Amino acid sequence: MPLAAVLLVWLLSWPGVAHAVSSSWERIEVGSSERAFVAVAVDPTSPELIVAASRHTLYESSDGGRRWRARFRAPGVATISTLAVESAHAVILVGTDRGLFASFDGGARWSRVFRGANEREAQCTAVAFHPLQHGTALLGTHGGLFISSDRGRHWKNVRIPHAAREVVHFAFDPHALDRLYLLAAEGLFIGSLARGPWEQRFRLAQAEAVDPEALSEADVQDGTEEEHPAHRLSAVALDPQHPLTLYLAGTRGLRLSVDGGTSWRQATRIGLESHAIRRLLPYQRSPLVLYAATSRGVARYDPARERWQAVTKGLSTAPTHDLAASADRLWAATDEGLYRAQVAPDPFSESEPPSARELLANFTFEPTMADVREAAIRYAEVHPDKIRQWRRQAALRALFPAVEIGVDHDRTRRASIDEGTFPKFQIIETDNRDAGLNVSVKWELGDLLWNDDQTSIDVRSKLMVQLRDDIVDEVTRIYFERRRLQVALLTDPPSDQQAMLEKELRLQELTALMDGLTGGYFSNTVKVNDNR
Repeated sequence: MPLAAVLLVWLLSWPGVAHAVSSSWERIEVGSSERAFVAVAVDPTSPELIVAASRHTLYESSDGGRRWRARFRAPGVATISTLAVESAHAVILVGTDRGLFASFDGGARWSRVFRGANEREAQCTAVAFHPLQHGTALLGTHGGLFISSDRGRHWKNVRIPHAAREVVHFAFDPHALDRLYLLAAEGLFIGSLARGPWEQRFRLAQAEAVDPEALSEADVQDGTEEEHPAHRLSAVALDPQHPLTLYLAGTRGLRLSVDGGTSWRQATRIGLESHAIRRLLPYQRSPLVLYAATSRGVARYDPARERWQAVTKGLSTAPTHDLAASADRLWAATDEGLYRAQVAPDPFSESEPPSARELLANFTFEPTMADVREAAIRYAEVHPDKIRQWRRQAALRALFPAVEIGVDHDRTRRASIDEGTFPKFQIIETDNRDAGLNVSVKWELGDLLWNDDQTSIDVRSKLMVQLRDDIVDEVTRIYFERRRLQVALLTDPPSDQQAMLEKELRLQELTALMDGLTGGYFSNTVKVNDNR
């Protein structure tokens, strides 16, 4: 990925800076006869490349929306429903209710690459390139889930539960390459694309009856609970920084789970003009900002403050079908046209500046100073317990005796002549062997009070304390220098790209130094916390 794209992703994911539409929406003239748009997509590595589609025609802009040209027209009565683009390999995928069409030369030539085995499989609902597995694409239809490993040229069926075959939407887990959050008509399923198994974490029956406690007084007064008697799910999203935080959208607003889907609760509806949400766009991480395409325009949800805000200045209140975003722009495909708005960080309010606690709360996913200090001490093997263990072992030595074992061997040979009349005499020889074992056991009970090893331990203890103090000082300095840099980037990020790059490299350098002092504990702990 180009360096500019890496910085773009980093800026969007930097903790603590909320993003909001900073100007009114602007209607983009795409085609003289086009008015209603159903899908829009932005290339993540080339944000100036945008593709947008009406029900029958695909348009492309390579200059951020200033000029457009028609690239594809759906054949016959086919209607477009979903899009995906990958400019690095000039691939555009267009899902329709008559199969999937693709171009592998930037839109010059097209072919139908997926027909489906039946009518339901031909009805495409969602298509996307995997953000981490290059060349992999996923296609959801009313008849199942399909995967391609060659950027859409060939497709094969993914084995999923029968209840999950009517695919509505899906979301990738940025921390687990193979994990997919699959939203079907009957609920939410989580599983592995290659191995399975698939586990259902939300059933539509759980939300069929409106929870009276989840409805505000305003909800009851405006008759919303009768506006959509049949509840339908429409989109799933997750917090990229905390993948166990999930969001489900549908005709009755937004539901969220902070434990990976084990339990769910209804999000507030105050400020949400229409409870029928059609698409969710997670625009930023830690804290996450969600933009929602609703039947009455676009709304913005701030999970940290648990509130909705209408984002409709200059935007028609007609139904919005799809959303897409780049670093500084938000795109909306609506029944009244294609709209664009500038998106910029919210300036900190002078009347209500963030407190130090609020700023530092953005780093709760990182280990504390105490945890890092203990990890560094353990890694360097200079923990005070080590000295205490030496002293205890030296004192216990007196309880074990000194054992000496000796073995004696003795052998004697004697020869004698038995005299008689010559030649009647004989020589008699005798051979004697003796062996002995000596065992000596001796206790030095005085060592219970003092022994010579204590002197050596005292010397080593002094050296270890000095080494431990040096390590603690170094870890503390690096930890808080890194934290100050994080806060500086959070509250006053450099406008110059080179300055931003230098600060980012310094941040990575400090992280590497911390890993070196803790044996990789720091980065590993951040990753584990991210997957909680």
